Amino acid sequence: WIAMDFETSSYSTLRRDPTGRSMDTLDEAELARQAALPEVNIHDQEGVSYRLSKSLCEDFHRFERAQDGTDEIFADSFDLCSQGAKVLEDTMRTSGRRDPKVVGALKQLRSEVEAYRVVLLAHTYEDQVEQAKDWSLLANACAHDDDIRQLMTLLRWSEQVAAEDRSGFADLCKQYDAFKTVTNLKRDTTNACQRGNSGDVGVDFDARSAGEDTEAIDKAYRVVFALVRCGDYETARSMLVQTGAASLAPLLSMRRVHNVFELTPLEQADPYAQMLKKRKLFKKTVAAILNKEGSTLSAPLRMLWAALAGRVEPLLSLANKTEDRIWVLANAAVEAKLDALAGDDVIMCDAPGSVQSIFDEVLPHESWPYFRVYSALLRGDAADAVRFAAEFIADYEKNDKSVPEHLLRFMCHLVVIFRNTKRHHDTTLGNRIILKYTGKLLQLSLTHLIPFYVNFLNDATGKSVTMQTMYRLKSVQSRLAFLEALAEAGQDYRRLSREVVIKSRSDESNKPADLIDRFRWLLYKERETEADAVVEACVLLRKFLEAGDDASVRTLLEVCASRDGSLADRVRAHADAAGAQPTSPIVTRACAEYTEFVYYLNGVDAFDAWRQAHGERVNEQRKDSTSRADMSMGSSMMHSAGAALESKRAGDR
Repeated sequence: WIAMDFETSSYSTLRRDPTGRSMDTLDEAELARQAALPEVNIHDQEGVSYRLSKSLCEDFHRFERAQDGTDEIFADSFDLCSQGAKVLEDTMRTSGRRDPKVVGALKQLRSEVEAYRVVLLAHTYEDQVEQAKDWSLLANACAHDDDIRQLMTLLRWSEQVAAEDRSGFADLCKQYDAFKTVTNLKRDTTNACQRGNSGDVGVDFDARSAGEDTEAIDKAYRVVFALVRCGDYETARSMLVQTGAASLAPLLSMRRVHNVFELTPLEQADPYAQMLKKRKLFKKTVAAILNKEGSTLSAPLRMLWAALAGRVEPLLSLANKTEDRIWVLANAAVEAKLDALAGDDVIMCDAPGSVQSIFDEVLPHESWPYFRVYSALLRGDAADAVRFAAEFIADYEKNDKSVPEHLLRFMCHLVVIFRNTKRHHDTTLGNRIILKYTGKLLQLSLTHLIPFYVNFLNDATGKSVTMQTMYRLKSVQSRLAFLEALAEAGQDYRRLSREVVIKSRSDESNKPADLIDRFRWLLYKERETEADAVVEACVLLRKFLEAGDDASVRTLLEVCASRDGSLADRVRAHADAAGAQPTSPIVTRACAEYTEFVYYLNGVDAFDAWRQAHGERVNEQRKDSTSRADMSMGSSMMHSAGAALESKRAGDR
């Protein structure tokens, strides 16, 4: 089937990216793999995978058509996948069990949400930079240095991820409420000092605590650190004041320069003009305390100091999650960039200088593929994202494993978005990803979604996918849905239906029942395809009659029959009723030939009925007479069939 030759000219009126008309060997191999997939089970529609994929794809198609060529598709996709993740969470909560498939799908959806968040944050920050670049030092630097802008975006993203997930470094954020009413956690220490038996303890935040204060203070600092990890600087500052560590509050206030361009004015007369230099001086003090030998700072307080000072260690060594490692490096990189803007020396000389260098350090220890995509999206490198996705799929399948369903859908949708938003990438690799996903849809019985994706393939590959899918579909329901999808995708379903019939009869391995079954494609939208149907019906009728298969002739005519008369009669009636142009000579001859086949079969049926009713009551002479009449009638009725066969041999259709 795949090796058969067929015309590959464009069959879609909505070609978004016609990238050529030929298939490479990898595309042919993928089509061969899809052809060997198990038969489509259209009734297997109750599973979570089916329903979730159906909803996500259908809504994406609607968004994509509505937002064609604009970046709003990222916001729509973010909302869509967020809702999908919530549905899965509710499903697990309601069922009371953790189905591995649902857990896997949820992890994939959450990761996809973060990919769209990356893009949305990047767009938002770019807009803010554009508006403030003429009066803000930081905005001006971001406008002229992609590394600074991308690092600021990465830090924002990593903080928002922590605020949503609240695990790892951010796990204690949930305990903030327990400290809301605390005015001073060092009560035991204060009492000891008042009694004069304080020893080496003190009420200052960095002094050693007495009694049960130590554990409470450490926990409070862990909560403050978790709030900083989530980017909630104001809440962290308030809590420090409540716990008696007010001297750290100014540095937390100064971290607002990350998000408030007004704090970094270009105008030197502005009251905030010295903000960067002041925070840099404060950080030097923090660094001196951290570097002091014999320091008695507790581990939680040391972590908090390190975060505020923009130091990599000891935080990187303590981070167990990839998201936390990214945050540690992004925080250090941003602080180093801000120090550089303040002039003079840079406190953290070993901080990463770009998003690329951060991910180069993190990715070798991370196998979850979404992080590589995050890196590409942050850098605005669509080509790298597509290249990685294609390589990942190829490497993953080398071990005879199927790429996770929603990961593959995500990669496919990224390619579609890149195509429509005119982001440069390798179209061959992009086509390969889309082709892989059409095979996944075939496995999921979501064949009505395939035409949408076919529009983004080249002509030859797209046509092969469409016809191969039509070749496999069996139920009337699935075929009607597929035809509707073809029409919605702007594809020439009339022509495709005809070619399915032609290719079916060209395959010698097909039985008459297969030929008749695929011929039905021309009857589902009869008003558009009836002319093709009557022509192709005549071809099949000749084929069956030449083989002496009267049963198949009868079956095909019954398939074409309706209350409105024979197929030929309907073609003529519709043409007359519409006042249309006269039918083409080919269709006119086909209608006449088809009518002759109907007459022939009716005559045979009538004669068989007469012979069955009267054959036993005639004598031998009458039988001889009947036999001669039979021969004469048969000769007359066979005339049309003979003419049809002769017409076929002459190639006159």
